[in-house]
Amino acid sequence: MDKKKILFIDIYRELGYRINKDVNGGYGTGNNYGGNGFTRFLARYQKESIFWPPLYFVSTISAVHNLGHQCQYSTELIFTESFDIFIFSSSIVTCESEIKAAQQLKYLGKPILFVGSFASNNPEKYIEAGFNVLIGEPDTSIWFNPEIINSLSSESQKISPAVLEGDVNQLPEPNWEIILKHKKPVMGFLGSGTSIPLSSSRGCPYSCFNYCVYPLQQGRRSRLESAQRVVNQLEYYRNYLGVKSFLFRDPVFTLNRGHVIQICEEIIRRKLKIVWGAELHLKDLDKELIKIMSRAGLRIVFVGIESINPESIKETRRQNATNEQQLRSIRELENQGISVKAMFIIGFPGDNMKNAIKTIEYASKLPVTYLQFSVFTPYPGTPIYSEYKDRIIASKFEDYTQWDLVFKHENLRPEDVKFLLTKAYGIFYTSAFRLIKITYRLLKIEARKRFGFF
Repeated sequence: MDKKKILFIDIYRELGYRINKDVNGGYGTGNNYGGNGFTRFLARYQKESIFWPPLYFVSTISAVHNLGHQCQYSTELIFTESFDIFIFSSSIVTCESEIKAAQQLKYLGKPILFVGSFASNNPEKYIEAGFNVLIGEPDTSIWFNPEIINSLSSESQKISPAVLEGDVNQLPEPNWEIILKHKKPVMGFLGSGTSIPLSSSRGCPYSCFNYCVYPLQQGRRSRLESAQRVVNQLEYYRNYLGVKSFLFRDPVFTLNRGHVIQICEEIIRRKLKIVWGAELHLKDLDKELIKIMSRAGLRIVFVGIESINPESIKETRRQNATNEQQLRSIRELENQGISVKAMFIIGFPGDNMKNAIKTIEYASKLPVTYLQFSVFTPYPGTPIYSEYKDRIIASKFEDYTQWDLVFKHENLRPEDVKFLLTKAYGIFYTSAFRLIKITYRLLKIEARKRFGFF
């Protein structure tokens, strides 16, 4: 096999708000809260304090590197003929910018490949522009089909490997040293210093796949990484890279209770002084599970509640915990020193001003540390998109930030949605009590990272 020199390019738009290409099932989001001066300040603060590259991209770089190729990561174009192949991460929120950037490299006559769930599920625009698109999960596809790299040409084509979703335990561990040579991942909600994302599982079987894009990235079948492998990564990054904070990027970290307990017990047994966060489902929690996760260093969770409007929940096939379950789990998490970020969506089917405001009022009374409101977005590739494609008002893919209305809603106008977002963030984050609580929690995270306290 010929050894290639490959540049992995992770393009971002220069905006007043944060672009994150890893979240939202690899489609990405743009935290364009808009509204008044406060929400613009909040958006800019997040842009400065939070960055990490798509985890699938890091894993793909590691797979290609372990196949013997020379790999380099960059968030900028590098114009040189010394590279044999250019591989781009794809997302909906930088789609047009990615294509424009790749077009600037075409004169070199080298193969250009796009990977990631957005290009994989929506390859047409990239193919029309003259580029290769890898269909399926890029890291496992390349690792189990290594001939892909040497078979690339400068002609556009869809590449559908024989293995689309392989055994994640056979993949090489993510090589963050390659990334750190160019860019340091940071997550302000986990304190200062470098933070690294990782996963302990892939796939999500929940019924909200109707509108959620995570199954488009990872499938609906749950694939677990062994607890040993997961904690080996944590220990290596802690001891050899000096990283003390981590974010699990599993679609639902608590999907398999026994697996979570194995990971936590191994962290505790090895006496790893780390802090970490995860996205989970409130209906999966109990006191025992919360307590062991806290002992293992869990300090923030992201929980999707989305809406309290029964019609919206039914229409989108969302599986929510009851309001009583939500409150009970949130209180237990916060009592254990775990900050909760509750996530809600405005503009669901059936939403109107009245029930949207009711959801905002309900959310603002929850005893959580953080709150997020985004906008319902029917994404191309999801089952629900077929119901909305004739009502789309967005002029380009980059408008799909998850904070802008991209379709003609039956009850809400774009300006109504912006008003509701401004109201939601203003009510919650201008509270002196909330700001004091956030500061206190961040100080506790720093104390654990520096001294092993709490």
